[in-house]
Amino acid sequence: MCGIGLLASFPAVDNTVIHNALLLDWNERLSESLASRGPDVPCRQCHFNHGNIDININNVAPPTAADMQWSAGVTLHASVLHMRGHYPVAQPLSFPPSSVPTPDNIQVVQNCALCWNGECYTYCDKVDEEGDGIHTECRNGNMVELISTTASEEESDTVLVTKLVQQAIDQSQYSDMGEHEAIANAMSRIHGEYSFILFVPSSASSTIESNKNGGTPGYVYYGRDFLGRRSLLVNKSVHGVVAVSSVAIDGGDFIGKNWEEIPPGIVYRLDVYTGEESSLPIPRVINKETLGTLMPPIESIEKRTARCTLEPTVSDGAQFQKSPDDAAENLLKLLDRAVKRRVMQAPPPKSQSTSDASVAVLFSGGIDSVVLAALCHRHVPLNDPIDLINVTFYASNAGRNDPPTSPDRLAAILSYHEMKYRFPDRIWRFIAVDVPYQEVLDQEEHILRLISPLDSTMDFNIATAFWFAGRGKGRILGVDEVEAARRGLERKAGVCHENSSIISPKEPLLRFAIEDKANNVNGSPKTRPTCIREGCTRLAPHSGCVFQACKWCCGKLQGPISSYLGKSARLCPAHNHIVGQSKSNGMQKEPSSDEKTKTTTQPSPSYCLRIDGNETNICTVTSNAKVLLSGVGADEQMAGYGRHRTTYQRGGYEALHAELDIEVNRLWTRNLGRDDRVLSDHGKEARFPYLDEDVMAYLKVLPIEKKCDMTRPLGEGDKLILRKVARMIGVVECSSLVKRAIQFGSRIAKVSDKSRFGSCRQATGQSKIVSAKDFQR
Repeated sequence: MCGIGLLASFPAVDNTVIHNALLLDWNERLSESLASRGPDVPCRQCHFNHGNIDININNVAPPTAADMQWSAGVTLHASVLHMRGHYPVAQPLSFPPSSVPTPDNIQVVQNCALCWNGECYTYCDKVDEEGDGIHTECRNGNMVELISTTASEEESDTVLVTKLVQQAIDQSQYSDMGEHEAIANAMSRIHGEYSFILFVPSSASSTIESNKNGGTPGYVYYGRDFLGRRSLLVNKSVHGVVAVSSVAIDGGDFIGKNWEEIPPGIVYRLDVYTGEESSLPIPRVINKETLGTLMPPIESIEKRTARCTLEPTVSDGAQFQKSPDDAAENLLKLLDRAVKRRVMQAPPPKSQSTSDASVAVLFSGGIDSVVLAALCHRHVPLNDPIDLINVTFYASNAGRNDPPTSPDRLAAILSYHEMKYRFPDRIWRFIAVDVPYQEVLDQEEHILRLISPLDSTMDFNIATAFWFAGRGKGRILGVDEVEAARRGLERKAGVCHENSSIISPKEPLLRFAIEDKANNVNGSPKTRPTCIREGCTRLAPHSGCVFQACKWCCGKLQGPISSYLGKSARLCPAHNHIVGQSKSNGMQKEPSSDEKTKTTTQPSPSYCLRIDGNETNICTVTSNAKVLLSGVGADEQMAGYGRHRTTYQRGGYEALHAELDIEVNRLWTRNLGRDDRVLSDHGKEARFPYLDEDVMAYLKVLPIEKKCDMTRPLGEGDKLILRKVARMIGVVECSSLVKRAIQFGSRIAKVSDKSRFGSCRQATGQSKIVSAKDFQR
């Protein structure tokens, strides 16, 4: 993981507004923004100008405005987080444009320079030369695993990528293939998450088109992998200047605004003299060696050109006849290999302590994260601990005596207890990150800058949960708290089983598929009624609602009655949380003046929590693991969200298949860039096993009926294949949990939306984020 950036100015563009002092200021701001992403090698600047190269390490004694003249200039920036190899490789990495002696008629004026932000897990040493230039195939025996089982063989992937680029430039000089196409083909050979910026001087090119204008420093190439798993933004708002960066920089009225996500799967080329830009798609290489017989023949797969992805069609999936158990077993093999690639030879923790974990899992307790944790156990050395990081938010006036709770916290505790039971030889460190809302407000401005150019309420809430989870500052969960939470869940489950008609005073923190099974008759699932209100297609509760309506329409139907009775009516026991006469008129008890004045301080190195009536001393810890495993991508590929069930009800599996395709294709703009910017802010690297190329290729060709079964209840039919995988590896507690998105499971949406909009109902996920301070004013 690195922070990479570029600031390019063009002398061929007449612009008298931009002057040297301003460019120097922007370069300094860019280096400052990238510093936190690469703490192991501080940010370096590499400036190319009129055939000269100047590397400014640590930004010490930078040139002044008087020392510089307005001319063609390219400044590359990079800070390095050391993840691979015996020693860190400083970037920007300068290297000769060719690995072989150059002909006499080509004069090499200066070296190339590479900024590499990513991981190469496997690469194709030879692609099919008979490919069409858009889709190619890596034949058996040519896919090389870069992750070795012994540390002595470990090599920095930056060095490997440099060699692939050198080979590409060589190929372009001695063949009809252009330099742009050759570099795109080189990137296609890499399997892993990455973004890059590459400067190639004009003397390295076989054709120098722009020399006719008086000479050019050359070309800049930049892009992201086919999914966009590493962030890369571009800003062209200032005439004559282009900025590219892993994260948006704050540069005032000019460069600080108008950042855009760079579309993935494309290599862009920028002529540094004229500012002209062109682009070519990165060919998609299929790993036939790994998939073997798991996929149809390559000839039967439709070759699509959208974002140069090679995607099987539904008809191809019809040829793929496997039983559900066989499909789950194949997925398990590919997931196991994907996790192995991402945790094998993980770098030591930032603390360099042998008692700290090298790998951490963002642990919601749901099936996605539990499967990743269990597979980590197979490949992380047994004497190394594994951190399970779980985050919960609470209102700042909620008090500190009782441990905060949330749906994700209870699910995580339940799964954590099972992990300890199933794998007792492993040291599992459950790090409970408890965040008071006041601390969210303290970090609000910083998080908003990180998620830019996104600015919705949903993006802020999700990013906030990831930012605090990535920081990893919390407390080690004690045995007493685990047992107390389990006993509480068992008591609630016992009450529900004894009297299935009881109406809970509020929605349960955890929902299991068994709740729907309780309503089955003779083993067949009972169909839930549709909302009675005309035009509404939502599902109504099985019983309890006086209107037989969904929650939304129930509130609408109660409105006129409530207005007639002076806005005091609370008619529906299912949706107004009424249980007998335990609360007067269904109204909640007004907090006392003492409760209102309670304040919460930020976590201290030591404080007390009351667990089962006993005071327990708690010490804070921080996870120093550099590798963070995330379950992003599982829901989008295996129909894990509630909206997927709604899509199925409206259009069947065909509509659901189309919906999943859309969601996977927009991961780069809705999830991945934002998550990378937020998590890497702590000098850590997010890795996504469910988005491994081999895993995605397999799930793409697998018929959708093998991945999910929407005729089964929630917590069972969604992500059906992954639930089978969980049972195969021995983790069953999470296999029937109903999905909750992180913003709801961690309770950040509840506390944040109430603070910003006055109530959760007033907020929508796509609403533009409103500063809590502005709302209070």
